[in-house]
Amino acid sequence: MNPSEKQWSFAVRLITLLIVLGGAVLLLRSISWVVGLLLVSTMIVYIFYPLLVFLKKRFNIKHGPATGLVFLTFLICCAFIVSLLVPVIYFEATDLAERFPHYMTRFQEYISWLSQQIIIFEVEEEVRDYLVGLSDNIHQGVEYLAEASLQLISGAVDFFLILFLVFYLLYDFHLVREQFIDIVPVKHRPLVKELLGVLDSNVGIFIRGSLIRCFVVGVITSIVLLIIGMPYAMLLGLIAGIFNFILYIGPYIAAVPALLLSFSPLTPSPLLVIVIYVAIQALDGMLLAPVVLGRVIKLRPITIIVSILVGGSLAGLLGMILAVPVAGTLRGGLEIIKRTPAYQEDSEADY
Repeated sequence: MNPSEKQWSFAVRLITLLIVLGGAVLLLRSISWVVGLLLVSTMIVYIFYPLLVFLKKRFNIKHGPATGLVFLTFLICCAFIVSLLVPVIYFEATDLAERFPHYMTRFQEYISWLSQQIIIFEVEEEVRDYLVGLSDNIHQGVEYLAEASLQLISGAVDFFLILFLVFYLLYDFHLVREQFIDIVPVKHRPLVKELLGVLDSNVGIFIRGSLIRCFVVGVITSIVLLIIGMPYAMLLGLIAGIFNFILYIGPYIAAVPALLLSFSPLTPSPLLVIVIYVAIQALDGMLLAPVVLGRVIKLRPITIIVSILVGGSLAGLLGMILAVPVAGTLRGGLEIIKRTPAYQEDSEADY
């Protein structure tokens, strides 16, 4: 094959791949509700499946009873989390809603003062206009959060569907893997098993490790904010823990509500709040992430950030959470493919 034919062959394969990927994205968007339920259920299964394997190997329990025990453990965890968090969220969110006009008034006063200072220093008019309209943007953000809360309440049906899916995925998880491997030609099965191993390590370890990180960050944030006298410390700690799932970007999003509340004269200074959130993020980055995640996700920071932005644009918050393990899986899969004899022979033929 001469160089021009190779170039045409590569171009045709690339265009075909792009068309297939585009069609797959459109298909996934059209069934996004079902895909979202399956993704959430699969994430939960990856968290609890090692426990199922442990019970079967360590105590020689049959698959059916072991699945029932693991599912019961999952239900107990759900009940514990709901009983622990719902009262905190209800009381603190209700109190915050009552006091929100006060906080908004104080924040608008601060924005007005800042706008006057900018006028004195003759900063560009566009910056002044942005700051003047910032409070309106915050109101729009609050309205969006209110709509999201209503959607969360209406998602009770989704929760029960997820329970149904989790049980049957736990029960049939090993069969699904085996059937997927069986449809692959025999000579390619070792490669597929290795790719599934990469998927398990990236998705499973990332999700379980991230849960530990989020729990620790949420607890530390709540305790530190309580110590300095910050109102709604439990609610702010919950927000910090949830958004900590999103590497690099999430902690800064979680700091915004605390920073807005800190403009009230009854709360600690904004500078202290910023220092606390930066310190907790440094603790997470230097200690928690290396310990609980190790080097499973071998990605550069810029790759992680771009992956999160792409995942967010495609699937919202769930896409941002899954972006890192998916990117890590793709990277690990490419490394495995590069080690295959067919790829090495093709590479040697190009030289």
